[in-house]
Amino acid sequence: MASRRNSRAVTQHDVAQRAGVSSSVVSYVINDGPRYVAEETRQRVLKAIDELGYRPNKFAQALKLETRRAEREIGIIVGGGTDMFKRPFWTAVLAGLYEEAYRGGRRIRFMHFFNDLHDPVLFNEHVHGEEISELVLIRPAEMVSAAGGEKLVDQIIERIDNIVCLGESIRNLPAVIFDLNDAACQAVQHLVDLGHTRIAYVGTADARVDGYQQTLLRGGILPDNSLIYRIESLPPKGSYDAVRRLLDQHSPGVEFTAIFASSDETAIGVMAGVHDAGYHIPDQIALASIDDIPNASMIRPALTTVHVPKELMGSYALRLLQNRRDYPDITPVSIMLPTKLVIRQSSGDKAGEVFDK
Repeated sequence: MASRRNSRAVTQHDVAQRAGVSSSVVSYVINDGPRYVAEETRQRVLKAIDELGYRPNKFAQALKLETRRAEREIGIIVGGGTDMFKRPFWTAVLAGLYEEAYRGGRRIRFMHFFNDLHDPVLFNEHVHGEEISELVLIRPAEMVSAAGGEKLVDQIIERIDNIVCLGESIRNLPAVIFDLNDAACQAVQHLVDLGHTRIAYVGTADARVDGYQQTLLRGGILPDNSLIYRIESLPPKGSYDAVRRLLDQHSPGVEFTAIFASSDETAIGVMAGVHDAGYHIPDQIALASIDDIPNASMIRPALTTVHVPKELMGSYALRLLQNRRDYPDITPVSIMLPTKLVIRQSSGDKAGEVFDK
């Protein structure tokens, strides 16, 4: 420990020299950010502080923390309703966000649903530069399509400079996304490669429908709109109801032999509906979907699906925000994450055959 008779106060520069780091790194350790410091380096700095008896100037430190606090704070705004917390896909994305924030010594200051921010008190309390410096918009398309949404989104963009979107991009903001169309193409192409020519669609009306139809056309198969069943409520209940309608109106093994479901949650409802109708997957109906949620490999038959790197979506969102902070003069870019087909039992290997109930 430093001698009490030493008349000169120990400074951050002294600590930095003892630890063999820069003064900035010492500051990051003392203030717990805003930059991440490797654990080995952090321990060297703490050891130097202990050996030198360094005592931070609390008044100056408090002023510095007050002015820089918001630089470490991140807000999350979610489009749509509370159903997101019931969806394995989005909970995995949120896990990636929070894990990346923890690794980087940053903090999620708040998470609010977009519709709540129509309350001006709540909006002014949280969405400003003294509270946060960075913002993640999850499902932003649902924000701009909501009543009064476009105006509120414009106000958000006016207040916060550093914003990234998840799910899709709006207002030319940078985004972390995956190609829904291409993911659908991979799943449907797998079914086509197995020999299926009559493939039904169960799911939401978005780019996945386009990918489904385009893949059929590329395979010389004319899409049949009567085999497209859009779900009318959230899966798996919505897809359970949809596939029961499909089975009531079309004969498996005769009018269709496979189903492409727009998501794994949708596929789980499809599986239940097929089972309750007295049919079997994959013996009578092959099935493939998109997402690769954890349960996809645990249900039986295990689900053939297109893997989407969900945790990476959240992680890369925060990395884009950090890059914007570090390089503010560089035009922000979006990231499209790759997807990959994972073949399991649900797609089967008896494609094209006609089966009796």
